[in-house]
Order: sequence, then C-alpha cells, then structure tokens
Amino acid sequence: MKARALVRLWSIFGEKLWIIVNMGFPVLSSLALSLLYYSIGASNYIGYAILGGVMVSFWGNVLWSMASQFNWDKQEGLFEIYLTSPASLSAILIGMSVGGIIGTVPSAAVVVAFGWVLFHPAVNASWGAVGLTFGLTLASLYAMGMTLSSLYLTYGREAESINNVLQDPVSMLSGLYFPSIGAGSPFPFAIQAVASLIPLTLGMQALRGALFQAQGLGAIWLDLAALAVMAVVFLGISNLALAALEKKGREDGTIAVRIR
Repeated sequence: MKARALVRLWSIFGEKLWIIVNMGFPVLSSLALSLLYYSIGASNYIGYAILGGVMVSFWGNVLWSMASQFNWDKQEGLFEIYLTSPASLSAILIGMSVGGIIGTVPSAAVVVAFGWVLFHPAVNASWGAVGLTFGLTLASLYAMGMTLSSLYLTYGREAESINNVLQDPVSMLSGLYFPSIGAGSPFPFAIQAVASLIPLTLGMQALRGALFQAQGLGAIWLDLAALAVMAVVFLGISNLALAALEKKGREDGTIAVRIR
C-alpha cells in the first residue's frame, strides 16, 4: 500500500504539465460558475461553486486514476506483476487511493485560495461536521472507484468510454455546483432518487449544510450514515470482485479478457 501510494504521488508531481492540468481545470470551472452566479445576483451560490471545484478534483481522480488504473496497468504489462507478487490487490488499490487523495489536496487548496481571494464567500461552518463529512465522502467515493476498477478490468478498452459517459452526467446529478436533491433542486423526485444513489450527491448535500448553514451532526446524520454504508458496501463488493477475477486469472488466464 505504501509503495503504490508513493508511486501515485511521484506520477502526479513528477510531470509539470500534469500539475498544471490537475490544478487548472478545477480552478477554471469553479471560477466560471462563481462569475456566473455573481453576474445574476446569486451570490449565495458562489460558495457552492467553490466547494464544487474542490470536490470535482477528487471525482476526476476517482474516475481516471482509480477506476481506470488496473486496466491501464494491464495494457502496459504491469498487472501480471501484481498477480504474481504476494501483495494484495486490495492493498494496491488502497495505496492508489491514499496517493490520489494526498496528490489532489494541492489542487483543492488552489481552488479554495482563488475562490476566497476573489469572492469572499460567506462561511458559517460546523467544522467537526465538515471534517467528518469530507472524510466519509472521500471514503465512499474511492471505495466506488475500487469497485469500478474490477469492472473495467473485465471490459478492457471500453472502460475509457464508460468514464467519458459518467463524468459530466454524474457531475450534474450529484450537484457539484448547485443543490440537486432536497430544497432548491431543479430536478423532479424520480431523478433526485437516482442521484441519491451516487455517494458524491449525499456528500455534497451534507458538506453544503455543514459548511454554509452551520448544520451539526444531528442535522446531517442520515446523509453521513448513508455515506458510511456506501463505503462499506462498495469496499465489500470490490474485495469480492477482485478475488473472483484474481482466481479466474490464475486458473485460465482470462482475467482481463471478456468472452464474447
């Protein structure tokens, strides 16, 4: 786990272009939405846009650096080394998660710095609830990434297409830049129900309440409980799927080949 986390950190900070991309994209999208809210007189939503810029960094990391990683490693011939080593596949994935989270923190910090300096959003926070919510949101998101990684191993090259399909719709449904569930949501109840199955949706709702409305644990406990359950369920599914794929790969060599 430690070794894979260090490799992830080195890959993030070892290439100057990727540092610029990882930090620049969330900043630009967050500032664009903040300017839009400011121009239409919806200044109370500017904080939502900045928070969304922070969380979109982690969401992109889950899709492109977690879910897809084993598939890319397979194409480069590294996955066979994972299988023949005594290391646990789950430990390797957890190492990727830890390295990805630490590596994404500077990007999130840049978004917060730019947003705070330029717009001074009003913050009325319950910091204990903010910290717990942030931790549970990341845990559930990266557990989902671990689950997707086993699915992508099966589907091979189609994994990248799945990522492209998921990225923007999930960003919209999860309410990264505006409330997508509950009060203020523009969506009908059926879409809100579907959106609630995404960990990022519940995490964003709880984070907005804790950060901007001073909601404590008593007010957001249901969202936190759901996030904790999602993290455990996704982690369990991931372990089962990886164990099944590993066994299949050792027996007949078809771990990354879909039989048509």
